[in-house]
Amino acid sequence: MDVTTKVWLWKKRAKKTGKYPVKIKVIFNREICFYQTGIDLSEDEFEVYHSRKELKKKFDDIIYFLTKADKIIADLGRNFSWKEFDALYYNRNKSTTPIDRRSLSLNIVSQIEAYANKLEMDGLIKSSKSYYTTANHLKDYCLIKKDDCLLITDITPDFLHSLEKYFLNKQKKISYSTIGIYMRNIRAIVNQAISKKIIGPEFYPFGKGKYVPPATKKAKKSLSIQEIEKIYTYAPADANEAWARDMWLFAYLANGMNIKDIALLKYENITDGVISFIRAKTKNSSKENLITIEVQINEDLQRIIESWETKPVKQQNFIFDIMQPENQSDLQSFRDINQAVKNINKYMRRLAMNLELERVPTTNFARHSFSTVLKRSGVPIEMISEQLGHTSITTTQIYLGSFESAQKKEITKFLTSFKSIEQK
Repeated sequence: MDVTTKVWLWKKRAKKTGKYPVKIKVIFNREICFYQTGIDLSEDEFEVYHSRKELKKKFDDIIYFLTKADKIIADLGRNFSWKEFDALYYNRNKSTTPIDRRSLSLNIVSQIEAYANKLEMDGLIKSSKSYYTTANHLKDYCLIKKDDCLLITDITPDFLHSLEKYFLNKQKKISYSTIGIYMRNIRAIVNQAISKKIIGPEFYPFGKGKYVPPATKKAKKSLSIQEIEKIYTYAPADANEAWARDMWLFAYLANGMNIKDIALLKYENITDGVISFIRAKTKNSSKENLITIEVQINEDLQRIIESWETKPVKQQNFIFDIMQPENQSDLQSFRDINQAVKNINKYMRRLAMNLELERVPTTNFARHSFSTVLKRSGVPIEMISEQLGHTSITTTQIYLGSFESAQKKEITKFLTSFKSIEQK
């Protein structure tokens, strides 16, 4: 339904001067609200304020507020809400900079969706979906609370604690780790709003003494060298198992390369027996510090490439048949890669059953296992970090699994090393 505006003389009660307040009348969905302009006129003046020279200043002020109301309504479009209109009309965001409504909004759901759309346009489909999901959850929450709009300034510590309880209820059944993702998405948007001066820093609701997003300790997804040996020597029952096993081994042997990077590999990435590539994950987030990762092609990697490579062998062609070369839109690439991950995990699950492994070695295990095996072999963490393409050793430590039981047992002898001294 359209929103209409009109200049209105509020004649319910005259002021001591005998004049009446001039207000902007806004009508939406049969509801009427009046907004102050700070201008007072008599009935006679109101009839001619647009043509009398001595009233030109008041005319200009009235037109300013009418234009302001119309612009806010146009910018809100279908997302019109009284709550956001009210905040924008009276500048209740307390921003020190005028708001450009063409690109900014006080509505946090609109901000999240706008950022999700930007991520999608940048080809970051997975991250985009995460933000869209966050926005949808906030919409559901607003429906339950019967709130037609959620402003960025509504995101207080109390609101976030209440939202967390909503996520944790029995119907939602959202895990703490997933809640942490949603809350960090909201935090990112609030940070952007402060950076763009939509709101002041005093509205920041996160941090010690306010609200801290839940952060669960990530489960270590690394296999022992014995389990990896079982996968390596496994005799696949069919071509599907063989392909899934080889893609997993390729990821493990090629510096823990993830499936997206494997899918993006082209023959031009190979020079003199070395695969050189930049992780797709870091191309947008670390443009100032891009790391080229080099993988030496050993006989196992060479066998996998020769077994599953696409033909013809041309520099610009993908090595593996994971993405469709004739349709390389970001969305289609995301779907192709996501389907490849699902297929690999499906057959690795069958492989795990046949080998009686305690855990299913999904694609994530390959990267973690690569780093952990090197760590247990005494390779310096700095070198492991470089091989993984990390810019921070802290990130590498997340991937590293715990030491194996035999190693833990071995080091206990150092705790009683004095015994060997006494015996001498």
